[in-house]
Amino acid sequence: MKIITQEEREAHSSHVLAEGAKGLFYGGLVSVGLFAYLKTRHPVRFAAFNTSVKTCILTMPTVAISAFFADQGSWDFDRQMYQSDYANQQMMEQYREWNNMSLSEKTFTSLNNNKYKIILTSWVASMWGSWVYVNRDKVMTGPQKLVQARMYAQAVTIVLLLSTIVLAMKEEELNKGKPAPLPEWKKVLLEREAEQKQQQAEQKAHEAEVKNQPA
Repeated sequence: MKIITQEEREAHSSHVLAEGAKGLFYGGLVSVGLFAYLKTRHPVRFAAFNTSVKTCILTMPTVAISAFFADQGSWDFDRQMYQSDYANQQMMEQYREWNNMSLSEKTFTSLNNNKYKIILTSWVASMWGSWVYVNRDKVMTGPQKLVQARMYAQAVTIVLLLSTIVLAMKEEELNKGKPAPLPEWKKVLLEREAEQKQQQAEQKAHEAEVKNQPA
């Protein structure tokens, strides 16, 4: 039976919190979307809801999705962490590297690792938001509104693309200060050499102990 170290507990907690935060974000999007849908598509029924029901519409999906992501993150962490000694070591190295980063480095790394998800989500939100904003205009025709909404969405897309360039430049800047990573095969060789040296040292210590014992 493997005894879990304090560092492994901290790595597990950090991973679960990160996954729970992702669930909180996605759950918030679902809650806001559901709230806006009911308010615009079913205004009469929505007006009949009391404050408790409206609060539940905003909070329940957020809490449920966040809890699901956290639970799934815990399961994924255990599966990846304890499938082999090599996987255990890799996970702990990633945790130590993350733990040694500053807050700004963690922020840029998280944004860079999830940039495509953020871009896609932001693009969809900008399309929807642009259409909702333009659709309020009672003068423009349908095709004119569509063109105007597309122009707004294209402007947001350009901003997002520029943001990805900034993130890529920041990532390159952060990686400059890091030593070149060792190839995996070299890591395995170094680990085996260290184990052999440790075994030889233990064997020598045992032999010396046997020789020093009185006959």
